[in-house]
Amino acid sequence: MSKSKIFIVTPSFNEEKHIGRTIKAALSSGLPIILVDDGSTDSTYKIASSMEIRTIKHKTNLGKGAALKTGCEAAFAAGADAVILMDSDGQHKNEDLDKFLKALDRGYDVVFGSRNLNYGVPLVRYLGNKIASLLISFLFKIYVSDIPCGYRALTKNAYKKIVWESTGYGVETEMVINVGMSNLKYCEVSVETVYLDGVKGVTLLDALGVLGDVIRWRITK
Repeated sequence: MSKSKIFIVTPSFNEEKHIGRTIKAALSSGLPIILVDDGSTDSTYKIASSMEIRTIKHKTNLGKGAALKTGCEAAFAAGADAVILMDSDGQHKNEDLDKFLKALDRGYDVVFGSRNLNYGVPLVRYLGNKIASLLISFLFKIYVSDIPCGYRALTKNAYKKIVWESTGYGVETEMVINVGMSNLKYCEVSVETVYLDGVKGVTLLDALGVLGDVIRWRITK
């Protein structure tokens, strides 16, 4: 698969502190980049749009799932054969991109990044991630060791089959569920995560909301 046909898609919301460094690192990969500013109220869009990438702006904050969908749709409309999804807060290392590229070249439809959760992550979050993996495995017959990790890749064909309805943080979980239900070929690759601002992301309230979605998906999908 040609590198020029693999796009990086990154959703962003109020990440002016890290966005410049994140984009600069990603540009060194030589891959086309699409950043979706999800209604930021800081300088994120101004910084991103001044760099050599395509930047799309949501007028209001619609949520991570919506931003990812916007970015994927734009990438595939521009001729991408696959996308690599990266968060914009600097926690995903550019050095790990090659693992996703190699997995796509080996014919995998979806590639999930898996962090070393034993290092630098609070025990409660580590256990929460493992419980989530076991729950999804039990309910939907697919096991992914680090469901909340946003570093992942998917082909155009896979996207068409797993397109999600989630607009918020439930997108990573719904994506895993849809992959399992679509019988796509998937794998996991190890990735390193750098917490520049400490551990952040999904809150307990977010997690409870995702759990409610999981129960609903088990009934409706």
